[in-house]
Amino acid sequence: MQKLLDFFSLRPIFTFGTLKFVWYLYLTHVVIQLYIALNTVSHVLSQRGITWEAWAPNSIPLAIDLIAQVGLVRILLEVAARVLLASQPE
Repeated sequence: MQKLLDFFSLRPIFTFGTLKFVWYLYLTHVVIQLYIALNTVSHVLSQRGITWEAWAPNSIPLAIDLIAQVGLVRILLEVAARVLLASQPE
């Protein structure tokens, strides 16, 4: 219960191993999110008779959004890793 309270009160509870796990879990989530988005779009396009090539320019915001999400999470994880490294006893 204390770990849960520490988590929600923003106290540092992660180790390098858990940060690595969170990073790979997030990357998996982004890949699944991208697959679902593209699958949904391809079904809608095929139902309306629109070719994939005609819709391709509209996929740029989707790609930028996913790249920005991954970049922001990576920055936050790097900051967390530096905080963890600085707080280690020597």
